[in-house]
Amino acid sequence: MHYQTRHYCGLKIWECTYDLIEYFETYPDEINFKDVKVLDLGCGAGILGIYAFTKKAFVTFQDYNKEILEHCTIPNVLLNIEEEEREDEIKRCKFYSGDWASFDELLEESEVFDIILTSETIYNQQNYKKLISLFQNRLRDNGNIFVSAKTYYFGVGGGTRQFEAAIENTNLKSKVVLKRNTGIQREILKINKS
Repeated sequence: MHYQTRHYCGLKIWECTYDLIEYFETYPDEINFKDVKVLDLGCGAGILGIYAFTKKAFVTFQDYNKEILEHCTIPNVLLNIEEEEREDEIKRCKFYSGDWASFDELLEESEVFDIILTSETIYNQQNYKKLISLFQNRLRDNGNIFVSAKTYYFGVGGGTRQFEAAIENTNLKSKVVLKRNTGIQREILKINKS
């Protein structure tokens, strides 16, 4: 599947993003995106959210950098909507910038998501507490989180095993649903509430 995107200096779409899209395309019965609330966390160019949007989801795009949202994410979303439909279709999208803790606080207390998608966001173990808290607060009780990441991030110490260990004593449980062994090992974790 091909999505239109604009690339800006300093912005890269990481391979784990494509792993997640490929996973959904390979297992289309895994998730029904139609009319559900999706969070694309650390969205960057917005590929994961755009994928869900094209499947008729209501999507919230979140990125740390306001500039990325303004100059990349939003233009990419608009590129994937027919011009005559933009006014109505864009109403299915929301955009937020800031770190995960401030984003969590900014949302209405009742705001939860059916699906949370995130790619390459677990490389820094110092951010795990904020990320786990957001997952616990913002995932609907029967919802699913998909984390696409490298098994180990050399030089920074994070990775899928470290993240699984970090959620071990929480109300979240995870399982590996896909492994890629070409190059640096990559995985997709499916996480839900236990």
